[in-house]
Amino acid sequence: MAEPLKVGVKVKEIATRDAIYRNCAVLHSDDISIVFEVHRNVTDDGGNVDNVVSQILLPWTSVQYVLVMEEVVS
Repeated sequence: MAEPLKVGVKVKEIATRDAIYRNCAVLHSDDISIVFEVHRNVTDDGGNVDNVVSQILLPWTSVQYVLVMEEVVS
């Protein structure tokens, strides 16, 4: 198995069978699961837009793929 992702790694996309999470940051990762934070905009019934931060735990068995953002270190 590949090494778990390091804390703070920026992830472009994490896909499961039911959902796609974009622009995430890894909070924890081990051989069993990944925990990440995702920011999203939510509109209520009155039309107000709020920024919501969610922390999501997914077992690796639920993950179809992960796209990591490329960073150039100089």
